[in-house]
Amino acid sequence: MHFREDNNRFLIVLELGDEIISSLTEFAERKNIEGGFFEGIGALNEAEIGWFDLETKQYIKKELFGQREILSLKGNIARDEAGKPIVHCHILLGARDFTCEGGHLFSGRISVTCEIFLEPTSPIIRGIDDITGLKLWKLA
Repeated sequence: MHFREDNNRFLIVLELGDEIISSLTEFAERKNIEGGFFEGIGALNEAEIGWFDLETKQYIKKELFGQREILSLKGNIARDEAGKPIVHCHILLGARDFTCEGGHLFSGRISVTCEIFLEPTSPIIRGIDDITGLKLWKLA
């Protein structure tokens, strides 16, 4: 991973073999980012994505293998109530046959590059939501 600060924003490049979620979590720790939004494009060859089922309160997960284009990578960075960074990310992937798959990104391994633009914000805190059981923004 390489990065450059640009007017209080960051340009981040993930390289072959980097894992997206852990790399962004590490970056948030290193740069003390307490809130922010990001977007990116690139390519990966392994991913685990999910879709949240509100009835069961669980993610339905799918593992993907093989080269795919990252058509859209969007997410945010927050901290949990103990101060640990949380990267929340959604992804849209394009396959060789021009089909697309996407969802919540649990992990993704870069095959070529991933170019990410990150804009820090004021602190964002996530806490457990009683209805879903998910860690959602606590803005109050």
